[in-house]
Amino acid sequence: MNRQAAKYSLSEAALEPTRHGALKKVLLKHEDVNSQLMFLNEVYVEPGEDVKNHAHQDMEEIFYFLEGTGTFQFKGDEIQTVAPGDRFIIPAQIEHYLKNTGSTPCASFVLG
Repeated sequence: MNRQAAKYSLSEAALEPTRHGALKKVLLKHEDVNSQLMFLNEVYVEPGEDVKNHAHQDMEEIFYFLEGTGTFQFKGDEIQTVAPGDRFIIPAQIEHYLKNTGSTPCASFVLG
């Protein structure tokens, strides 16, 4: 496949629902790159909302938080606070759950 450099603006991305209870803008798809990466999304979780508990069987996920606050739970018991600038790496097959505990939307880049 012959790939060329390409620009893509976040303003071109439509806001769409995730399978786990949040909203996202897809910034990168597996088809766009020649790598093991599957996606790069900008994810929004509204105050009081959550990303349902789930795990990915064959890929890790990396979260980088841009705005908002909340809690992240791993393996059903380990809870960490979330704030702008925090990064989390979730290995494959590890269950994780995100809850927005703040009063503003929680926004993050999610790479998988």
